[in-house]
Amino acid sequence: MKNNRGEYPISFILLISAVILESTLLYKIKISNVIPDLSLIVLVYIAYRKGSMTGQVTGFVTGITEDILSLSPMGLNAFIKTFIGYIYGIIQGNVFVDPLLMPIILVAVATLIKALLLAVLGVVFPIPQITTHFFTHDLWISILYNSLLAPFLFALLNLIKVLKPGEKEIR
Repeated sequence: MKNNRGEYPISFILLISAVILESTLLYKIKISNVIPDLSLIVLVYIAYRKGSMTGQVTGFVTGITEDILSLSPMGLNAFIKTFIGYIYGIIQGNVFVDPLLMPIILVAVATLIKALLLAVLGVVFPIPQITTHFFTHDLWISILYNSLLAPFLFALLNLIKVLKPGEKEIR
C-alpha cells in the first residue's frame, strides 16, 4: 500500500472548501432551490483515485463538516458521504475513466445514491430536517447540475499531483 503524506491534507482542504462554497456563494446560482454538490463531486473523484480507505475518511470529514454547518441531524451527511466514499473507493482502478463521459456517469449515480439514502433514512428516522427530493423534479435538476460540473472539476483535480492515482490500496 502506497502511503502519500500529502493525500489527506489536500483532500480535506479541497472538500472542506467545497462545503464552504456550497453553503455560501453557490446559493446565489441555485436552480429551483438546488445547488451543485461540489463536495460530492470532489469526494467521488478522490475516492475513485485513492481507494476505499481514503474515500471513507474524507467522506466522513466532509459529511461531518456539512452536518456542523447545516441544520441536518448530526451524522446524517457523515453517514451518506462515508458510504459513497467507500463505494467509489472500491471501484478504484476497475472502471476506465473517460475524461468526459465517466465523470458524468459516476457523479450522476452518486447523486442518485445520496438521494436514495436520504429517502431511506427519512423513512427509518422520521426527522423533519431530513428532506428528500427523491420523487420530485429537484432530484433530476441535482443530477443534471452535478453531472454537468463533473468533467470540469475532474479535469481541474487531475492537475493536483497528490491526487493522481497510485498503487491500488489493500482493503
